[in-house]
Amino acid sequence: MTTLLDLPGIRADCAEIRENLHRLRRTPALARFWTNQPDGSPGLTLKGRVEETVAGTFPWKNNQSAGGQLRLRLDHHIARWLISIPEDPEAKKNCVITVDHMGGAKRWSGLLKNWNVVTKDRIHYLEVNFVDDLQFIQFMLGPPNPALPIPIFQFPRVLPIFGPAKWAISMMILINLIRLNGHPWTLPDDPFNVESYDDLFDWSDWQVLIKAKAFDLDDSSLWTILATRMNRMDQIIGDALDDAQLTLTYRRILTVDGEESPVEGVPDIANGALVLEVVDNSGYYSPDGTGTGGGIAGGLQRSIAQFLAGFVEDTRVLITDDQTIWPDEYYQGHYHGTNPAAPWVTVRDGPYSQIETSQLTWAPATAVSVIVGGDNPLVDQLARLTIESIAALIGYFLLGGFSGLGSIVADVVMPFLVGTIFAWLQWTNHTRAHNLGWVHLWEVYQQGAENNAWSLSAVAALRAGFLSTRSETAHQFTMRFGGEYLPGLDYDIGNRIASHAAHVTDKLFVDQVEQMELSWDFSSGKTYGWSTTVGKAKAAMSQAERSARLLNKALTTISNIGVHLVS
Repeated sequence: MTTLLDLPGIRADCAEIRENLHRLRRTPALARFWTNQPDGSPGLTLKGRVEETVAGTFPWKNNQSAGGQLRLRLDHHIARWLISIPEDPEAKKNCVITVDHMGGAKRWSGLLKNWNVVTKDRIHYLEVNFVDDLQFIQFMLGPPNPALPIPIFQFPRVLPIFGPAKWAISMMILINLIRLNGHPWTLPDDPFNVESYDDLFDWSDWQVLIKAKAFDLDDSSLWTILATRMNRMDQIIGDALDDAQLTLTYRRILTVDGEESPVEGVPDIANGALVLEVVDNSGYYSPDGTGTGGGIAGGLQRSIAQFLAGFVEDTRVLITDDQTIWPDEYYQGHYHGTNPAAPWVTVRDGPYSQIETSQLTWAPATAVSVIVGGDNPLVDQLARLTIESIAALIGYFLLGGFSGLGSIVADVVMPFLVGTIFAWLQWTNHTRAHNLGWVHLWEVYQQGAENNAWSLSAVAALRAGFLSTRSETAHQFTMRFGGEYLPGLDYDIGNRIASHAAHVTDKLFVDQVEQMELSWDFSSGKTYGWSTTVGKAKAAMSQAERSARLLNKALTTISNIGVHLVS
């Protein structure tokens, strides 16, 4: 039991904790440059630390690759080294940067994209641009069968993976990492390196690894289906990440700093190896529920997402048992972080708030019906079989045993019937129509099930259609650095944050952290600071912006259809 005699010690402990937090805020970001081994062996070598910089910007975006920039004096030794790389025939051209802040709890890393020599006010700078390590997903393709040689044979036509979202996404990445690192049909990057031939079984030499749990230990309650036919990996997993509100994280493990491998079964990894992980920072589909709203007086309300109407629609059910709202770790000393089932960071609106800019958006639902599909291979084959059988019987009995009539008639008729019989699937949300009233918008077409309207992908497409047209309330805001919450420690990308718009309502809005940015610019008098963007107000997007978001997916779909027609 605490007594009055213990108060001085408690005060000293609190002062020490407070000073440590202030020290974390004031400590400059640690930027380090790494280069590949000269002999091509696994691992990164430290080229140098950069303690004197002019400016820097390093953002994290939720499930999106982001670009960072560092501005150096042109006479800085790292700047001179970067400039010398193109002219050095012995130098490995790729360069990696790591930027640590908050005591290394938050690390930005990426590859060199380009550098620019800039002259401003007769002062010469070197602007070095990077792209973060999520870009490795953009440069990974998903063939129909990763186990077979791509140039020779790929069967089946499409690779489907069905299961919990976290497990399915991790498995899709893993099988392609195996293909790229230890494929039995592909020579290693260095064929003369004998040790590289065992990479199929020895993952310690891999430059990229995926951390995941086994199927039966996965804690993701939302199931999904992934399908690929030589698609880009970020396009394959993008919708599943968004639908399940999961976050794909990355971190380079620096063993020279004493860091250990987080991947089970791979105790030893090369210095600078990149580890990807799909995490559930939102907790939206957690069986324990998560905070999804509430009010200033009553606090956050916890709810559970339940599925209706065959997985196409979902609803939130309020949990009234508040004995489990606050997890035990929040009462532990020196704890930093957010439990997805019980988000605690709440930014209140007011004259002393961390909120700098904000936008509160509400939009009603639009279409009440979603149509998917365009093809049904099974029905097409049955129709062809029926035509061939009937025509063959007619030819046999009426044309003197001419049994080839069936194939001739089928070849003539089928091009007009393909994609016309049971080729479309329509689902109407009658509850939405009732809530909208007599005047409401009718229907939309959702991509994603063009190859088969009666498949699991069609169900996923229906769900995506209703999600993209549902009612939305979003409080999008940016937070300045220096308040009570520490980015990277108290909250991270994908975590849910509650906010308050005092001039509108007393309700709490809960949204995911979409972007965090560490930046500084000493030439303008700006020291190290963070900005945080919470919420993604899709309802506020123009039609042109929505079309731009769908452009990559549309082009991919058209490409697949083209491949289907000529194959």
